[in-house]
Amino acid sequence: MDIKDKWIYLAGPLFTAAERQFNEALAQYIEQAGFAVYLPQKECHGITKANDIFNRCIKGLDNAWCVVAILDGPDADSGTCFEVGYAYSKNIPVIGVRTDFRKSADDGHLNLMLSQSIATLCFVNSLESTSIEEIGYKLKEEINSLLIKVIKK
Repeated sequence: MDIKDKWIYLAGPLFTAAERQFNEALAQYIEQAGFAVYLPQKECHGITKANDIFNRCIKGLDNAWCVVAILDGPDADSGTCFEVGYAYSKNIPVIGVRTDFRKSADDGHLNLMLSQSIATLCFVNSLESTSIEEIGYKLKEEINSLLIKVIKK
């Protein structure tokens, strides 16, 4: 896969101020590590028509070399789950990010359909690591590891 002119698509819930702030902080950390990031909440800001938002996000996914998906909560956000499934269907590798220490679903952290459609899970226990830097550092390691695999293909 040629990743020139492609980005990392950051998928995650974006309906609360805390969720949007977390997404923005994580996107900034990824960008500081040298990667271009497509952040739907930023790219779709000001768009009000559902179809326009959907189409812009699909174009963002289509131009991604990988997806980073925030999979926190007892059940991951439904929009994020769609983005993971779409990426999987297009052979775009997905890195799941989970900071939620609660056990849930089939493997203790994720439902079977999610756990089988991601390339790797970046789990950072929020009881032990609370800073965005710690989460970002571990995520950067996962991105670099995935990048090596993608380039070798």
